[in-house]
Amino acid sequence: MKKQLFAVVVGAALAFPLFAQAENMYVGANVGRSELKLSGDEVSGKENKTGFKVYAGYDFTPNFGAEAGYVNFGKLKESEGKESLSLETSAFYVAATGTLPLNEQFSLFAKAGVTQNHTKAKLNLIGFNASESKNKTAALFGIGAAYNINKNLSAVAEYENFGKTMSQDGMKLKADLLSIGLRYKF
Repeated sequence: MKKQLFAVVVGAALAFPLFAQAENMYVGANVGRSELKLSGDEVSGKENKTGFKVYAGYDFTPNFGAEAGYVNFGKLKESEGKESLSLETSAFYVAATGTLPLNEQFSLFAKAGVTQNHTKAKLNLIGFNASESKNKTAALFGIGAAYNINKNLSAVAEYENFGKTMSQDGMKLKADLLSIGLRYKF
């Protein structure tokens, strides 16, 4: 995870000068509580983890735009006796955004789009180890609020639902993220 975070930070730093040339573009980073819900015939569980996301967007008008980003939901671990299952989930997404300014400082926003979820599963059954990675495309929706600290910087709070991140052999994994962060508009 440290390597992924390092790659994201370096990528954002290298891209920063490119974004600085474009009006109506923004970048942001959020951290918060991710919820991973696992349900199946023999295994079920729900865990809250620390999740984070980095994203960039473009406002075509004051009310409509587009956004793309990367989310890491953390790792879900379930174990019973000598059997264990761990699931690491992340997502790349693209979404249309809608913004409703309430006044000069506050606004509400919503987003709807598509997400490419990636889940890496590791299973240990009494000495037998297996691992597998799965990708699943799902619908994304989210709602949030923003407070403009100044002309360029906003504090944001949002909830996003990434749908099913995995569905196989009667097992389903769903993920969502409740987060706060900062958004910088160029």
